[in-house]
Amino acid sequence: QAGIDFKLKRPKGSGGVQRVDWLWPEQAQRLFDAAETVDPEFNRFLVFLCYTGVRLSEALRLEVSQVRLSEAFAYVAESKNEESRAVFLPPVVVAALGSHPRGMERPGETVFRFRKNGHLYTFMKKTKAKAGQDLAWVTFHILCHTWATWMRRYAGLDIRGLVGTGRWKDLKSAARYNHVVVSEESQRAVLL
Repeated sequence: QAGIDFKLKRPKGSGGVQRVDWLWPEQAQRLFDAAETVDPEFNRFLVFLCYTGVRLSEALRLEVSQVRLSEAFAYVAESKNEESRAVFLPPVVVAALGSHPRGMERPGETVFRFRKNGHLYTFMKKTKAKAGQDLAWVTFHILCHTWATWMRRYAGLDIRGLVGTGRWKDLKSAARYNHVVVSEESQRAVLL
């Protein structure tokens, strides 16, 4: 009917629970150490995911020609947001890729030999089993959350800084990492 304005709201909880789990540095190191015993290239793959924040699909598509170790640079040609972006490779990633079991001089090939299939998930399952029962919850996407959390906690980025990395398109998407740092205001408790 004309003139009637319906204000519909989604029920509470309809959007799901927004969770952000991450690895502490010592947990990540145990995962990397376990991965090295499962498959040395898988180790480099996990290090790459954790220290760059790229999504699984982006890492699997990354070609050797899109990586310049001497410039600590990788180029993600297509992201989930349908935009390309430059990715900084921290020294730990440069070192990992520099000792890639198959080398980095393979024109026309992807950096990692893996595909999104059961074989890849079997590597992760074996790695988690070797790393310890307390890491059984870890998924590939947790490594993205770990990177973002570490960027907030240890690198000092705020939400705008996270968006500035190009990994997120807007502040709302990056805001899920607000709670991983103690606010400046709550640190005033030291004055009590």
